[in-house]
Amino acid sequence: MTLTKIETQQLVDEFIQFQINEMSNEELASYAANHLRNEIKQSEESLEMQINKYDDFNYLYEILVDYIQDKPNSYQAYNDYINERMEQW
Repeated sequence: MTLTKIETQQLVDEFIQFQINEMSNEELASYAANHLRNEIKQSEESLEMQINKYDDFNYLYEILVDYIQDKPNSYQAYNDYINERMEQW
């Protein structure tokens, strides 16, 4: 059986959809996290650039650094940031 390029792409799309439909929420989240982890360059300078590019408010990098270093009030600042972003949606 020979498929056209369009049919091959449709087959890929259908197979992907089939796999996704059989995944639990936890499996989907794990898959997405692993995919993103592989895409993110992990030098500190590169991370800062990628986070700043992603962040509309331009202070997520500092919030995350404070949070992972467990600085005072960092948990509250992190949650406040999340709430601000949710209000934008």
